[in-house]
Amino acid sequence: MKTVLEDIRVLDFGRFIACPYCGKLLADMGADVIRVERPGGEEDRTIGLLGPGGENLAYPSYNRNKKAITLKLIKNEMGQKVLQDLVKKCDVVIHNYTPRAAKAMGLTYDLLKAVKPDIILTAISCFGSDGPYAERPGFDFVAQAMSGAMALGGYPDKPPVRAFMNPMDFCTALSAATGTLLALRHRDQTGEGQMVDLALLRTAISLTAPAIAEAEVLGQLRPRVGNRAAYLGPTDLYKCKDGYVFMASLVNTLWRRFVKMIGHEELLDDPELSNDFQRFQHRARIDPLVAEWTEKRTIEEVLDKTGEAHIPCGPYLELDEVSRDPHVKATGMVDYMDMEEPGLEKVPVSNTPFKLSKTPARMERRAPRVAEHNEEVYSGLLGYSSEFINALENQGTI
Repeated sequence: MKTVLEDIRVLDFGRFIACPYCGKLLADMGADVIRVERPGGEEDRTIGLLGPGGENLAYPSYNRNKKAITLKLIKNEMGQKVLQDLVKKCDVVIHNYTPRAAKAMGLTYDLLKAVKPDIILTAISCFGSDGPYAERPGFDFVAQAMSGAMALGGYPDKPPVRAFMNPMDFCTALSAATGTLLALRHRDQTGEGQMVDLALLRTAISLTAPAIAEAEVLGQLRPRVGNRAAYLGPTDLYKCKDGYVFMASLVNTLWRRFVKMIGHEELLDDPELSNDFQRFQHRARIDPLVAEWTEKRTIEEVLDKTGEAHIPCGPYLELDEVSRDPHVKATGMVDYMDMEEPGLEKVPVSNTPFKLSKTPARMERRAPRVAEHNEEVYSGLLGYSSEFINALENQGTI
């Protein structure tokens, strides 16, 4: 089947989450993505909880459908020559280095466009390519702390709490993939390449901007209310007989159906509960009524009732329950990858987050092992002789 990016080649210097996930999205849509690592492999393979093969189970999710080569760039003249040969064969280069580190590796836009004028560089870092913090390293957690995102999480009179699924990494990856596709579209129209510059902090602030506006214009800091939604009607995690559900009742149309469902229609005539903000202010009155209703019922019973009333509701699932959910199974939201190693024959990975009806994403190749495609890329793509490849290996360049 024809894929929408099958004529695009990407050189991927991504590490950890944001940049590798961007590369994975492009690879899922058919791009030929070549992951470049230092000889011996990168640390994002072996950070955290390790699986039977000695690598973590995050690496397969972010690097499927890619090829993998090794190349030493810093203080390596021959490595820089190989890089130039690779860039000439590619459409896009992606990395997540600070500007200083990118310069040391020969990965700045000025250096790359001198080799291939229409190259597209997608650069991801914590703070972006300019500004007083540009050279500071940083991760998702730092962006959460500095954007106000962490100020939104936690409970009253307790320290702030960060989100634990790295939202700034994943949102930046999606933005990076979008920006890269827009740059490719621009190149189709004009023949020009360009730099796509992304910052985790910029992503984070794009998400917290409404709360920042409330603070600056209205002088109101959003309260930390745990799992509840600030300024809205009953929207929280509630205990049932056999677990928890998350119910969301906001706007008046939902509120009217909600109070009828829980058997407290008298609340409809209460002038202190006429809008979401008032219902939030009087949550100490409302929430116990909701909790009393859910605690008398099983999760299935609550889901049946909320389904009849058309109230948004879903069960709380532990991590080992997610892939068994009937809807998740039926729609293929979790896929499985055979890493071709004992104990790793069926590794859960996320499916591509978007579905296209005519040019669907595909998962055709497991995440690559260190240097697995050196021969294919250096001999097949670049046309290097076996003698030259051996010389690169002997001097530690690949």
